[in-house]
Amino acid sequence: MDSENVEKKTETEERVKIDIASLSADEVKEKTDAGQTNQVKEDLLKSDRQIIQENTINVFNLLNLVLAALVIFVGSPKNALFFGVVIINTCIGVFQELKAKHTIDKLSVLAKAQATVIRDGYETLVDQNEIVLDDTLLLRNGDQIPVDGKIIQTEGLEVDESLLTGESDRVSKNIEDKVFSGSFVTAGTAFYEATAVGKDNFAQKLTQAAKSKKNTSSDLVKILGRMIAVLTVLIVPVGLGMMYSQYLSTDSFKQAVLGTVASLVSMIPEGLMLLTSVAFAVGAANLARRKVLVQSMSSIETLARVDTICLDKTGTITDGTLKFEKAILEKVSGQRFEQIMNALMTQLPDTNATANALRERFKQKSNWYKKKIIPFSSARKWSGVSFEDDGSYVIGAPEFVFTRVPAIVYEHAQSFMEEGYRILVLASYPKTLTTELTEPVELLAILIISDNLRENAAETFGYFEQQDVTLKVISGDHPLTVSKIAQKAGIKDADSYIDMSNLLGSESYQTLARENTVFGRVSPEQKQRLVEALQKQKHTVCMTGDGVNDVLALRQADIGVAMANGSSAARAASDVILLDSDFKKMQDVLKEGRRVINNIERVASMYLVKTIYSVILAVIFMLVTWPYPFEPIQLTPINALTVGIPSFFLALKPSYERIKGDFLNNILRVSVPGAVTVVVGIMLAQLAGWSFNLTTLSTSTISVFFTGCVGLFVLYTVSKPFDQNKVLLIVVMSGLYLACFLVFRDFFNFDQLLDRDLFFVIPLAFGGFWFFNFLTSMMHHVVNWRGRWQRRKFRPFT
Repeated sequence: MDSENVEKKTETEERVKIDIASLSADEVKEKTDAGQTNQVKEDLLKSDRQIIQENTINVFNLLNLVLAALVIFVGSPKNALFFGVVIINTCIGVFQELKAKHTIDKLSVLAKAQATVIRDGYETLVDQNEIVLDDTLLLRNGDQIPVDGKIIQTEGLEVDESLLTGESDRVSKNIEDKVFSGSFVTAGTAFYEATAVGKDNFAQKLTQAAKSKKNTSSDLVKILGRMIAVLTVLIVPVGLGMMYSQYLSTDSFKQAVLGTVASLVSMIPEGLMLLTSVAFAVGAANLARRKVLVQSMSSIETLARVDTICLDKTGTITDGTLKFEKAILEKVSGQRFEQIMNALMTQLPDTNATANALRERFKQKSNWYKKKIIPFSSARKWSGVSFEDDGSYVIGAPEFVFTRVPAIVYEHAQSFMEEGYRILVLASYPKTLTTELTEPVELLAILIISDNLRENAAETFGYFEQQDVTLKVISGDHPLTVSKIAQKAGIKDADSYIDMSNLLGSESYQTLARENTVFGRVSPEQKQRLVEALQKQKHTVCMTGDGVNDVLALRQADIGVAMANGSSAARAASDVILLDSDFKKMQDVLKEGRRVINNIERVASMYLVKTIYSVILAVIFMLVTWPYPFEPIQLTPINALTVGIPSFFLALKPSYERIKGDFLNNILRVSVPGAVTVVVGIMLAQLAGWSFNLTTLSTSTISVFFTGCVGLFVLYTVSKPFDQNKVLLIVVMSGLYLACFLVFRDFFNFDQLLDRDLFFVIPLAFGGFWFFNFLTSMMHHVVNWRGRWQRRKFRPFT
């Protein structure tokens, strides 16, 4: 215990005491015990209870339970076997989803929102839910404000309150001014006192809306939901109509129940929503294992459909480790230059990569006394300090420091920018600084900053080019510098660049976005407008960023991706967080999104085959009043071996092909031909039974066997492209399906297949395979024609 106390004491002694009012440890404990904490529920996923409840207590499971009870009631418990399959599928699905959730929960702690508080006079980093009432908090550029409060000390604090007001204008804050949770710091630093925590925060609801801005159902889930809503409405009248029709045709209440239950069981895609939920959760868990945190499940689908990625230079193309290389001095001696730079870098509160690189080089303490500080902001692109007796100085981008950039700056800067260096200027200002430079400045030095290209940059961007994903580089740096770095990284058309600071305001952003690859000197508002312009051209846009200047664009994009080492505001505005801040992980993000959607399309195609043909057959057999060709027990091999079991395997398989077409068209191009083939085959079997005086059991067996064959045809089709495991899956399912007729015939109430039924089964199966392929080909052409027509209809004017 003594050694622990010594270690803690040593750590405390190394920390710098901050001379500002703060709570003691005892006061924090009292407030925590009193419940005065910032406890806000931030679960990104459903709770364990919700997962179990949603997957077990739902309309279709309850309906299956009622149908199973009916079958048992009429004295045929064996026909209730389908409900056992439902239970097994539900248990497997719940287990998979819970396992995925727990994986994400463990890793999401790495991206949990934190805040800097002052306690016992020292800076302490705590989770946002550990903030207590009256805590003193420190705000820096890029922070999202976690709780409401009152400013007690500030150095040029500016905040963006767009989440509260809808306006993105920066608001300066002075002592005694209020700040609200959900807004974020765009410049400066401040200490403030927490005046509200938890549910008492004025903007708590708005903050939560910002953090889950796109936390809505995906288009895929909406489509499936609409399908299931339609089925829910149909099931009751269809069930009643089938019961009446089957009783008329069989004159047996038991057979009427069995026929009705058989038609409804096939109609219910009981595992489809379950598998969709599991696929999303497992996809999010797979990404979490790769240190990528998905903040909403609907993001998975959007990730799969991304065709344009907008990225910044620093931290994506380069590794973000900037380095001061040298200064080209003008009108200032080397000694004076060192004094000015040391004074600036020890006084400025800037924490961006450029400031950190300069501070690493100019870190000697200065005895110059500050009079006024103007911190860096992405809108100004400069910062500066006015000193009591030593003048005023600014450091920043030449185009924003000077009204007209001197020729000497162009002469020196051009060659360095062509090599990918970043150029800044140091200048003196004749008056005390304000947020605008209204007087001419005098050039003192040109600063050369280097930025290292990421080791894996060329490989990463080459992958996206192969996948037909367009890259747009949107940066606050000079466009020539960004263009040269992007060319070195192998980004296609990186020599096509534009300086966004020169725009007149009348330009078409859609034209700019289409004709250029590199955008330099971009303001936060321009980033947002460029993303919006790409979306108007029917692109699915991913925006990556790490700074407060990226927040507007991150919120605008279809999918926002933030770096974990970036600002808290950027992380809060994003849908996905790269926990190790490695842009290469975007390959995993794209691939996992495609895997999930491709597999859900396969699974949905399989389930909808039996749903569609069951609805059609139910209508037909209600009209003609014939005995329904299936019993519930006979459907078990079809539902389990051609849909249920294979769908669990396919839903989790690797599948990284590019997403083509929309979800509904993609599933209908397989499910409609499959369903029509089943209906035609069954009606032919009924015709054969009537023509050749086959028994009802014989006709039923032929119908079941043919339906299962079509199910295997569909499984074969959706399994492409094949691998060894998929081939094995098809072979095993086919073998087990055949065994149900040859080995377990009596259990499933099948007729002897190896007799004259074989003469009907063989030509019907071969004919069904040909007919299914023919319809699939026709459907493929129809869907492609419809897609081309839609693209022509929505093509933007050029």
